[in-house]
Amino acid sequence: MQKFRALLLPLAIVFGAIAVFETGARYGMTNMRAYAIAEQLHSLTQIRITIQNEEQGTAQLPVVPIAQIDNLIASGSMLREIWHLEKNAKQVLENTLSFVMRARGAENIIQRFEAARDSEGTTAANQTQFNEIIAAIQLARTELIDNAPTPVASETDGVLADEPAAETSGASAAE
Repeated sequence: MQKFRALLLPLAIVFGAIAVFETGARYGMTNMRAYAIAEQLHSLTQIRITIQNEEQGTAQLPVVPIAQIDNLIASGSMLREIWHLEKNAKQVLENTLSFVMRARGAENIIQRFEAARDSEGTTAANQTQFNEIIAAIQLARTELIDNAPTPVASETDGVLADEPAAETSGASAAE
């Protein structure tokens, strides 16, 4: 029994260290995921806008499916509700979500997920997930678009000054 008691303290320390490491890794991973979603949304939206603005369509740019943008918006809307998201990561994610939801139209995104929820073949578990996604998008729309302060127009060129700042890496700073 004495040998067993002698092992308890070192085991408790080892398991405590593992728990602390895992918690830190989860928090860091969540923050990096927020930055990644914001960067992907920013990139895909810029590609989509470029495609729509091409006059002749001669540029060989990839076509970005709207469903991919909507799925990233849904992921970002769900992720921004996590309580341990870092302040800077949340700010970047919310700026990008606000911009993309305005450009895409929040109602269009909600209607797409409602149609998917109401389609045949969805199980009760899938409908519950769709309800959570729709609720997260509606909350994001309410907080980021409906209750957001009005954007200030730039006095020099009349362009809105609320374009998202993608500050995730050194590569995006060169853009």
